[in-house]
Amino acid sequence: MRANIDKLIKNFERHNIAIYPVNEAKEVFTLLEELIKDGTTVGCGDSVTLEQIGVFNYLREKNITFLDKYKTELTSSDKRAIYLKNFTADTFITGSNAITEDGKIFNIDGNGSRVAPMIYGPEQVISSIY
Repeated sequence: MRANIDKLIKNFERHNIAIYPVNEAKEVFTLLEELIKDGTTVGCGDSVTLEQIGVFNYLREKNITFLDKYKTELTSSDKRAIYLKNFTADTFITGSNAITEDGKIFNIDGNGSRVAPMIYGPEQVISSIY
C-alpha cells in the first residue's frame, strides 16, 4: 500500500500538485491549520466529505473571510456573487470525485462552480479525496 501512495505522490509532484495523505479526519484540521493562514479569504466548492467531517464549520470559526455558499438565507444572486469571488480567494477548498495513480484528477460538476475555480482560481486549491 505504501508503494502505491509513494507512486501517487511522485506522479502528482510531476504536475506540481502536493499530496498530503491523512489517516483520520482530525489530521485534516491539523493540515488545514498549516495551509490556511489567518486573515486570508477562503472559498469552497461542494464536498459531502468535507461537510460531514466538519471542515466547513471549522472554516466558519477560523479567523478568515469564508465565502460560505451554504448559508441558508442566500439568494441565487448571492450564490452567484460568491461563485465569482471564489476566483480571487486566497484558497479554494473542495472535493474531487476521483484521482488516478498516474496523477489525474476527475471531477463532475453540474454548474462549474467547483471545477472552474480549481482550474482558473486561487493560488492554493485544496481538494479532498475520500
